[in-house]
Amino acid sequence: MRLGPPRIRVALRRAARGLTSKDARDDLLQLLTTLAMSPLYAVPAVVFTVGACLTPLLLVGLPLLPLAMKLAAWIARLDLERLHVLRGFAVDVPVSAPGKGWKDRLERLFGQRAWRELGFTAVMTLWGLGAGGLVLAVLAAGVLLALLPFIGPLLPDGSSLLGLDVASVPGAVAGGVVGLLLLLAGLWLGGPLARTESALVARMLGANRVDHLVRRMRDLEDSRSRMVDAAELERQRIERDLHDGAQQRLLSVAMSLGRAKSRFTRDPEAAQALVIAAHEEAKAAMQELRDVTRGLHPAILTEQGIEPALVTIAARCPVPVDLSVRLPERPSPRAEAVAYYVVSELLTNIAKHAAAERAGVTVRRDEDLLRLTVTDDGAGGADPARGSGISGLRDRVRAVDGHLTLSSPLGGPTVVDVTLPWRA
Repeated sequence: MRLGPPRIRVALRRAARGLTSKDARDDLLQLLTTLAMSPLYAVPAVVFTVGACLTPLLLVGLPLLPLAMKLAAWIARLDLERLHVLRGFAVDVPVSAPGKGWKDRLERLFGQRAWRELGFTAVMTLWGLGAGGLVLAVLAAGVLLALLPFIGPLLPDGSSLLGLDVASVPGAVAGGVVGLLLLLAGLWLGGPLARTESALVARMLGANRVDHLVRRMRDLEDSRSRMVDAAELERQRIERDLHDGAQQRLLSVAMSLGRAKSRFTRDPEAAQALVIAAHEEAKAAMQELRDVTRGLHPAILTEQGIEPALVTIAARCPVPVDLSVRLPERPSPRAEAVAYYVVSELLTNIAKHAAAERAGVTVRRDEDLLRLTVTDDGAGGADPARGSGISGLRDRVRAVDGHLTLSSPLGGPTVVDVTLPWRA
């Protein structure tokens, strides 16, 4: 039997596939587990209400208030874990207050985040019973009515359901059709209700603008401390390089010129030899000074821009580098300096630790961002916690509101992606 024109049949098949897809099943599972957890959601609100009511009576209920807050926090984390397992859903949660003082403990117990978690459990109690109960009721009614064509003839004569004579064949068939429609409605309802629930969870438990500002402030404080330490180490390195290298050579130049000065009249040939030696030492000292200052801010970067500067460091890298720079114009000097330092440090790390045969550097503009991608085909397994230098680079990038991500599975490849504000 044909169900209608081809377009209608195609639309019906697509609708059936959509309603029976994995996403539809996941939506229903999410709502049904929410319904199952509704009694658990209600516990913190009940405990808090009981505690608030008993507190005026000789403070009997006072211990129940922090207990309710802790239960709400635990249930909120459990719910986030449930959504992550079921749907891969992740929420950017606010930063917890650091410290172990009594003020910090009170902030964690009764701060804004704690009240949001308590309100979340109360709202989810109603949502679970309402949304989950609605979908379950529609599906249960659909299943019951869909079975009427099979069980209707077995019922006593005159049996009715919703005004239908289900004991008769026409009534049972009509009930079966209504049941199928209810099943389709229940499957369809799962999608928008599950999306609404996910949005509700993100709204109530996710970080808001204030939380992002607090996180940003703490990240800046941490990165500032690490940058100060890194700057001090760099200062000591420069001091050591100057003392052990250029300073010793300049001292040798001064001593050679002093000896030559004393021999100008009585031994001109020896004086000339000393002047020549001093000249060679002076050139060597100038080269060492250039080597020291090159790591600070190369002149080619200031004069010609990021592309010629990266060509230079790529040419010096022991590992062959595929360099691609596609920039319509020069970014800000600060963005150029950070990009140069990051690429230089990453290529140094590749040459020292990656055991790579080839590296790649891509630099391009992505709207208002300067995007760098550095890859290598080495052994992988780069871990910032083991002192790979990535932590220092991440701090430098964050200092200009940039972002650094690292992917380095064992066996490679290693990919470092950096985004910097174009006008940093």
